[in-house]
Parts: sequence; structure tokens; C-alpha cells
Amino acid sequence: MPGTRTASRYQHHYVDTGDVRLHLAEVPGDRPMLMLHGIGMDWRVWQAISRRLAPAFHLYLVDLRGHGESDKPASGYSVGHYAADVEELVVRLGLREAVLVGSSLGAVVAAATELPVDMVSHKILVDPPLTSGPVADPDTLRTILDLKHRPSDQLAAFLAQSNPGVGQFLAGMMAEMWRASADGVIEAALADLQGYFAIDSALEATEQPVLLLQADRDRGQSLSDGNAERALRLLPRGTLVHVPGSGHAIHATNPAEFARLITDFADTAKAV
Repeated sequence: MPGTRTASRYQHHYVDTGDVRLHLAEVPGDRPMLMLHGIGMDWRVWQAISRRLAPAFHLYLVDLRGHGESDKPASGYSVGHYAADVEELVVRLGLREAVLVGSSLGAVVAAATELPVDMVSHKILVDPPLTSGPVADPDTLRTILDLKHRPSDQLAAFLAQSNPGVGQFLAGMMAEMWRASADGVIEAALADLQGYFAIDSALEATEQPVLLLQADRDRGQSLSDGNAERALRLLPRGTLVHVPGSGHAIHATNPAEFARLITDFADTAKAV
């Protein structure tokens, strides 16, 4: 694979999708699992949980376009653009019966991907903002867009305040990721406040079994009860699991339970 470098237990690659070059970190194992981070983050959000998933799963931890070490074009940051990148990435990696996991924006992207079940057998959506279109908290995005160009400690302080349970170290890491992301990532969402997350038709057309993981309402939940119920009505094969006491990044706040839930789901909910 072109553009390979190795550091620690991760094998780093750069894959040309034909439109952008995407960076991913790979952890060898058995069954393929592709993992997509949330808005403004990068592959490193999966580092801690990867120790619980490999070697049962062969992990591909992806930087979405505009994030991390992936290309940062001037435009092209709709959910559709991200999903098209992931579809092409799965093809170029030659994955079969992969488990597709996404957190927050990454979960919406995973839901929007259109891949057959022999390539992606299961989808796991971690506290996705399935709002049927609207961006729920544009003021937070506007604040981050401003603060990411100011001293990093200001953004870290804001992120610690707006993400209950996140310590100073993690808030500092999040600030670093946000500062490395392209402004267009936020600007695209702000330019389409009423329709950015409009993926209902994709949910209805999903062939794979889908696990919706819902965070705690008092700890930054993005998937509301109402939106979860609507998503279940749309999904042909949807399962909802609420994780009490978990923050929005369930894999970070409740890692043992997260690893158990997604492993059990991938093992037992067979696609048809």
C-alpha cells in the first residue's frame, strides 16, 4: 500500500481514493473493522479501545477528509462526500464482511454509506446525531471555529466545560485535533443547518443489521429518545442500546462495556 509508515503497534497508510488521500492506522487481527471518528477528531480517539478489540478484529482507524493526516480540500465536507470516501476506501482495501463503526459524525457517515452486505456486514453507530436533517447545536460549532484559531488552552478549556467528564488531558488532545482539522469541516455544517444530517432515505435502505448506542442524557447525549425511536422505525434491522452513565464518546467513557456490546453484536446479529 503506498505511503506506509510504522510506529508502535500501528501501521500507518495513505490511500488515494481518487478524490482525496486518506490516512489510516491499522492494527492487525482477524475480522476487519473500519472505525470512523467524530467531527473535528482523528484516528487517535480509538487508540485506547483498540487494545480491547484487537486481535479479535483487524482494525482500520480512519482519518476522514479534512481531519488528522488526511487531505484537506477547500470544499467537499458534506455527509455524502465523507460517505463516498469510505465506500471507495472499503473497495480499495478489498474488505469483506467488515464491521463499520462510527462515532457522532462518523456514525452518520457510516449510516449513509451504501455498500453491500458482503463488503460491510454490520454497522455500529455510536451516539449519532440522527436529527433527520438539522444541526442541533450550531453555536458550539461557531465557538470552536473561532477558538481553534486562538491559543490552544482557550479551546481546551471550552471543550472541558462543554463535555462533562472529560479531563484536562483529553480536552487538550481534543483541542489539538480540532486545530488540525480544516475549517471547511465546520463551515459545511453551518452552511446547511436544516439539512446537513438528512439521511433518512439511507437509513430506510440499509440492508445490514445496525446497532445504535445511545449515551446518557446528562452527559452530552446526541441521540435523543425521539430521534432514536424514529431511526428504529426507518431501519429495517435496527437495535437500540442505551448505555447509562456514558458520555457522548461511549468508547472513551465506558470502554469495557462498549467493547462487549459491539463484539456481541458483530458475533450474533448475522446479516441476511
